[in-house]
Amino acid sequence: MNARAVRLLLTCWGALAATALAAGLVRADAMGSVGPQWSVSFLATYLVGVWALHREPGNHAALRLLVFGCVALTFLAVSVELLVAVRGGIGGTAFVSANLVAQTVSMLFVCSQVATLVRYPDGVPLLKAERLLVGGLAVVALTLPLLLLITLPDVVPAWIVQFSGESDGLAVPTVASPWHVPELGALGPAARFVNDGLLAVGPLLGVAVTALRYRRLDAVQRHRMAWPLQAALLLVLGIAFNAVAEAGAAPRLLGDAVSVACYVLLPVAMGIGIAAPNIFDALGTVRRTLSFAVLCLLIIGGYVAVAGLLGITVGGQDLRVAVIVAVLAALGLEPLRRTLVRRAGRIAFGHDVPRDELLRRLGDALENTMDRRALTESIARTVLEGLNAQWVLLQLTAADPVHVGRAVRPGEKPVLTSRLQHGPDDLGVICCGPSAGGGVTARSRLQLDTLARQIGLALTNARLADELNEQLTAVDASRQRLVTAEETARRRLERDLHDGAQQDLAALLTRIALARNQLGRSDMAKLDETLTTLQSDAGQTLKNLRELVSGIHESALADQGLVAAVEGRVAKSPIPVVVTCGTGVRDGRLAATVESAAYFTVCEALANTLKHGSAQQILIDLALDDGWLRVRITDDGRGFDPGRVGAASGLTGLRDRIAAVGGTLQVTSAPGAGATLTALVPARP
Repeated sequence: MNARAVRLLLTCWGALAATALAAGLVRADAMGSVGPQWSVSFLATYLVGVWALHREPGNHAALRLLVFGCVALTFLAVSVELLVAVRGGIGGTAFVSANLVAQTVSMLFVCSQVATLVRYPDGVPLLKAERLLVGGLAVVALTLPLLLLITLPDVVPAWIVQFSGESDGLAVPTVASPWHVPELGALGPAARFVNDGLLAVGPLLGVAVTALRYRRLDAVQRHRMAWPLQAALLLVLGIAFNAVAEAGAAPRLLGDAVSVACYVLLPVAMGIGIAAPNIFDALGTVRRTLSFAVLCLLIIGGYVAVAGLLGITVGGQDLRVAVIVAVLAALGLEPLRRTLVRRAGRIAFGHDVPRDELLRRLGDALENTMDRRALTESIARTVLEGLNAQWVLLQLTAADPVHVGRAVRPGEKPVLTSRLQHGPDDLGVICCGPSAGGGVTARSRLQLDTLARQIGLALTNARLADELNEQLTAVDASRQRLVTAEETARRRLERDLHDGAQQDLAALLTRIALARNQLGRSDMAKLDETLTTLQSDAGQTLKNLRELVSGIHESALADQGLVAAVEGRVAKSPIPVVVTCGTGVRDGRLAATVESAAYFTVCEALANTLKHGSAQQILIDLALDDGWLRVRITDDGRGFDPGRVGAASGLTGLRDRIAAVGGTLQVTSAPGAGATLTALVPARP
């Protein structure tokens, strides 16, 4: 039989037992001392069991709780039917049989109750004592009713009949046991003693074993037992108080009411521990509320007593004077009373921080914190202290969550939640656990929403500040690279001039001096030969200087424009290069800095492709697009992973050159898929 079928079967059983109980109570004329009181307790057990098993279908403790509720309702329904029969004058064998059934069900009621206690909160066995106690009670439940009939001469009435006879004056019939064995009469007193004490002793033994089991549980399971253990303690106290009432030291009706209330509280607490353990914070709320109520009663009592004492002291026998003095004293003491009540509220519920004070604290946290991680932690702690919450969780988009306060219990949900937004941006969410000073109020929600708006603004400012710092760092690094590149280019130019043009000019000066000597000697033949050589060397020197200048700045770029310079450069390429131009690029001229940046971007891209790409063809596209010059160079080479290219690849220098004129550079590539380099440069920088 699957779990759903078992749950349905038990639910139907409990419903039938509750219906039978209600019908029996109507026929029994609603007995005031037993029927309605205990029926509330057992009906609560059944309903809590249904709820707990629905919430936690795999929890055997929830299953046991539901079984206990069904058995309890059945026990009371059978007992009420027995009472109706006794009132109707039942006797003889019929009474013996009905009483035997009622006693057996009563014993099973105690057994199921104890079985529920000793395997709480997960139904997993931990102690040998659990099995021994439940097994022993099961044996007692099945054998004790028969043992009473065998060992005692008269039938012992079931518990419900005894209670009704003592409280309602019900005439309990005296019926001789048809199965009495005189030889076993020595066992009669012991059997009677067990029967009389089992209803009280059974739950006490269950509580004792549960306390031993508690020591074997982990922190999560102990947390689930927090409320049931307190309810069990109240049950023990309730049973003790009921015993005192039975002895005549207190009203019996009060003793019965306390006992029933404790029996109702225990199953409800157990169900909560199984299905909703994190509601335990309500205990702290109740405790603090009771503390506040007691303090207020003491303050008000003292306030009234002092005012009345002053009135009596001053007014004496004159009642009118006494009343007037008491009223005046009350008015004079009213500010003190309000102050004391506020202090009592702070003692019970903690300090209530005004919204302005919260904002001031948040401002201090933002002013004194620079690191972004430390900022979020400071914000979370400000919310924790300001709202008096037990924990706060700050979850930011694309960032690690920040948690302060006590740990979040398994399955616990926040009681307050607010989105962190700034304009259209959703920055995350802030969640608060239960308040350490009581329940959630509209004031708390308003305070959290107010803080959330300020936090959203603060986080946006912090993000913008981080982005600005990163950009400044990148600009500084780019400036350093540009300075380094400029110094390197200067030294290279100096070396080229020294090794090239300077040597050529020195050679020309030497030949000019030689020609003058030859002219002075009138050696015309050698002079003509020297001048011819001088003319040739001067032409070669001019060619070298032009090549040097072309390396610094393509002459075609200055004379004919960007397209001509690019086409002149690609004409020397060993692989096919196709150049396409958009409207306005070939015919128009752009700023010199723009054309220079675009030209050297093409040159660097061609150099990288020829050196590393193994491409068969290169496509260059130059276009003007909405005030931007777009330079796109695409090859069909082997490609690469842009994320793994180092800073010395040449791309960093290109980015710096493009960024210097306000442009951007994007590289798209993948191994085996070629590469595309796209530069966007403002057409009018």
